[in-house]
Amino acid sequence: MRPADLETLAELRSETARVLAEVIGTGATVALLDAPNQRNVGDSLIWAGELAYFRRLGLRLVYVADRRSYDAAELRRALPADGVILIHGGGNFGDLWDGHQQHREQVARDFPDRTIVQLPQSVWFESAQRAAEADAVLGGHPDFTLLVRDSESDERAAAQLPAVRRRYCWDMALGWSAPTRRPAAEPSTEPVLVIARTDLEGASGIGEIAHDGAVGAPVHVADWTSSELDTLAWRLSRLVPRAAHKYRFVRGPVFRPLLNASFHWINGANVRGGVRLYRDRRYVIVDRLHAHILSVLLGVDHVLLDNSYGKLGAVYRDYSNRFSTASYASRPQQALELAAAAMTGTKAA
Repeated sequence: MRPADLETLAELRSETARVLAEVIGTGATVALLDAPNQRNVGDSLIWAGELAYFRRLGLRLVYVADRRSYDAAELRRALPADGVILIHGGGNFGDLWDGHQQHREQVARDFPDRTIVQLPQSVWFESAQRAAEADAVLGGHPDFTLLVRDSESDERAAAQLPAVRRRYCWDMALGWSAPTRRPAAEPSTEPVLVIARTDLEGASGIGEIAHDGAVGAPVHVADWTSSELDTLAWRLSRLVPRAAHKYRFVRGPVFRPLLNASFHWINGANVRGGVRLYRDRRYVIVDRLHAHILSVLLGVDHVLLDNSYGKLGAVYRDYSNRFSTASYASRPQQALELAAAAMTGTKAA
């Protein structure tokens, strides 16, 4: 990363750690729920950043579970009365990914006597009724705090979740320390990388129009769920969580260390796969938030397009625009023009 970008990153990390210390405390014993257990580099980058902040604050992580291995009785057994329940951050707070929303509301119902902190999220409810339901459950909890990672989400939360206590906190993936990229001896010949969403949030259409002639250089279109990221280590790591989904005894104290370690292995494999995908890239086009964050952390020049409800633009306008490697495009054609200019060393119109 460039020196000015390193200074910006250090400032954001310091601000994040300050807020986390105020909301969670330092030296606390914690549980982390809704842990990533899928082939998604973005969620795994958030996970890696969360762990980095836990180490910085001296937090002791004793219980980890994804949605299906969550067991309220086992969590109560593992976490002391003064422990804090943390819920994984990301972009699934709302009704677009309602399974995750139902899970956090169930946790709030199961633990009215514990402190619960939702780690930084974007907030998006399409249904006013669904938002009101979430507000009743989470706002009715005696000690639930929602951390929001952009001001637009904060505004939506204020309007749709008036009973829920909230704080602003920056995206946790920024806490992860990327491996140092060595300067190439010669200009890279790797294709321009295009990370294009293919799920419910995909809206840019960049994956359909990006091709070799579009930027004057070869183009490689992929997504976080690319088979390139599916390593043997990743597949083997998922065996224990799968067993925990089926068999309650695997969620118990005997297997708990192995189950916790499995989530570390799964997410570590995802992050390593993402870094490999970026290797030697001169330029990247993305419409996934954490493809943008990974570009920032690796010091790769890139342009971002928005998702279906504008979460990339919200984060970019709030703070990630401060990084010199990042540009924002409102249209796919504009993103291609910026990529073409970068590849030829000219200035986009």
